[in-house]
Formats: sequence, C-alpha cells, structure tokens
Amino acid sequence: MVTYAVSTFIFEWIWGVLSDRFDRRAFIALGLVSGSVFVWLYTFENMIPLFYVLQFLRGGLFIMVGPAVKALVSDLSSSRRLGLSMGLYSATRTLGGVAGPFLGSSVAQFWSYEHALYAYSVISVVGVLMTLTIVKTGNRSSSTGDSSSGLSQDWRQLFAKDKIAVLFVFPVIVFMGNTAINSYLPLYASETVGMSTLEIGTLFSIASVSGFLATPLFGWVSDRVGRRPVVLSGFLLSATMLCSLFFAGTPLYLTLALIGLKTCFLPMTPLLLAMLSEVAPPRLLGASMGIYSTFENLGTVVAPPIYSALWTTYAPGTIFLFSALTQTLVIPLLLPTKKNRTTSTNNSQN
Repeated sequence: MVTYAVSTFIFEWIWGVLSDRFDRRAFIALGLVSGSVFVWLYTFENMIPLFYVLQFLRGGLFIMVGPAVKALVSDLSSSRRLGLSMGLYSATRTLGGVAGPFLGSSVAQFWSYEHALYAYSVISVVGVLMTLTIVKTGNRSSSTGDSSSGLSQDWRQLFAKDKIAVLFVFPVIVFMGNTAINSYLPLYASETVGMSTLEIGTLFSIASVSGFLATPLFGWVSDRVGRRPVVLSGFLLSATMLCSLFFAGTPLYLTLALIGLKTCFLPMTPLLLAMLSEVAPPRLLGASMGIYSTFENLGTVVAPPIYSALWTTYAPGTIFLFSALTQTLVIPLLLPTKKNRTTSTNNSQN
C-alpha cells in the first residue's frame, strides 16, 4: 500500500503539469493501459518477487489518469454548473465502488483472485476505448492565450495564493479517512464483526449506492448556496459517522453506519475539486489538479503506519475514532473569516 502511494506521490503532479501542455485524453488512455498490463502481470507466479517493483511502476503510470480527467471535467464544464459537473464525475466513478466490490469478491470466492485481476484488466481496456469517444477540446490554458512559464515559477504562483494553499491541506485529511474506510474497514468487518468476503463486498456495494446518489445532489446544492457551508456540513457529518463505526458490533449496525458515512463523505472530494477549479489559474489547472492529487497520496502514505499501530497497540476500532478526529481538524479552515464576512456583507448590500 505504501509503495503504491509513494509512487503516486512522486509522479502525479508531473502528469498534471504535462496535461496542461498536451492532450489530456492521451494521459487518461495511457494510464488505463498501464493499469491493465500491470494488474495482469500480478497473476504470474514468477512475478511475486517483483511485487513491490510492480506496485511502484503501476502507481507511477496509472496515476496519470487522475489529474488529466479532473482537469478535463473542469474544461468541459460551465462555471455555473461546476459543482454539479464534479459531482456527476465523482458519482460515475463511484459506480466502480458499487459494482466492483460485489463483482470482485464474487469472482474471487467462486473462481480465484487471479480471475478477479483478469476482469480488472478487461474493464481497463474498455475504459481506454471509452476515452477515444471523448470529443477533443482545447485546454483552458490554450484558450486564455497565456504562455507557458517555468515550473518553479508556476509552483510559486500556486502556493502564493492563500486560497489554493489552504485547499491543498484538505486532500491529506480526506484520504486518511478514505484509507480507513476502504483499506481497514474490510479487515474490521472480517476479523471483528465476523463477516464473509462476499458479505463485505455486498456491504460496500450497498453503501456506495448511497454515496453515488448523494454526490451530484451535494454538488447541485453547492452551486446554489455556496461550496463552503456544504463542505463544512459534510466534514461534520463524516466525523460523526466515523465515530459510530467504533460501536458497530453487528453486520446490520455496520451497514447502517457505512451507508451514512458514504452519503456524506464521498461528496467531499468533488466539492473541493470544484473549489480548486474556481481559484486556480486556467493555464495551471492540470498542475493544480496534479498537486492536489499529490496531497491525496500523501494522506494515503501517512495513514497506514498510523492506523496499523493503533490497530495492534490499542483496538481495531480506534482507527475510526482517530480518523474522525482528523476530519474535525479542517473545520476551522472552513469557518468564514472576518475578511470573508465583510466581503459577503458588501456583496449583499450591492
């Protein structure tokens, strides 16, 4: 897990910068191809000694999909519907979270884990074919007429803006929570609650349906009332639901808690991406998305050692309490400052 995360942490911002200069669709297609090939290689027994190398290479190449597709969604979206567009993008991605756990666990239980990896490779190839159907559009950077600047100057320009620098804090916290949910909750459901592989896959599929339905709704609401109050509410509710997982001792309780958590947690990323799209310079949109995603990977890097230590030293459920605590750390950043309140008052008077 950490090897894959470190690789994505190193390379994702690079792919984001390059996607501002070339066709974003090419990065999406090449990333999907690499994912298909490397997962297929995992099925060869003589590749087992190279597992960590494959993980590193797969992470570094497959991750080129992330910043390119996020920036492409922003390129294709109107400013008035950016929240809804990001919500719909995230919702379609959640379809994998709905079908994937059930499909993958079913194939693994009734055939083998190798067959589950074969299915993943085939689906990735289908994604490449779908990418070819996207109509080619110019990046926002080309439409603004700005010339490309040096990489160091671009970084200084991004981090010099307070709104952008603050937004880069959020993905670390979000993906620490994401790691607790997707990587440790299945172990918790198996070892503590006593659920089978197929039951866990079904659990995540059911919970992801709620997130799939809620994500575009949250985005639509944020287009009308503003991003900040919706994101603030989402983090508060997510922290509450994470705390409830600590007390989940039965499959039914765990299912209800996870449904509530997915409903309020999954919409956070597309809303934050919409906020970033609104404040990032158009010619640096891909770079901004890449750096944002790099901080997501940072959360994935730091979370496993912390959660594993909590799991073995105290009790498995303490990782959910710790994750809930981290969700509350970003709340002060979402509270309106005196400057924001003054600006809001002046705008209402105007």
